[in-house]
Amino acid sequence: MLRMTLAAGALALSLAMPAFAQNTMSGPSTSAMKASDTSMTCDQMMAKANSMSVSSTGARMTMAQNQKHMAMLAKQKNDEAGCKMHMEKAMGYMK
Repeated sequence: MLRMTLAAGALALSLAMPAFAQNTMSGPSTSAMKASDTSMTCDQMMAKANSMSVSSTGARMTMAQNQKHMAMLAKQKNDEAGCKMHMEKAMGYMK
């Protein structure tokens, strides 16, 4: 009986893990962005991000670089909204 309870608990936990994993490593909220930043084009946001002076931890810089890379990929696919979303996240990591 104890084995069945443990097995059922392990199964329930393994099924619940993907739901928990979706919320890990979520970046800074984009609601902190200034209103002027949301009206910028993706190219303007990339230029602004490149001109920002950065003094942050290595992990945050890695996350920012990953977001900038995803923004570049979205731009190559002509996805302006996706590009802007990733650049907003990258700039949030660099603050």
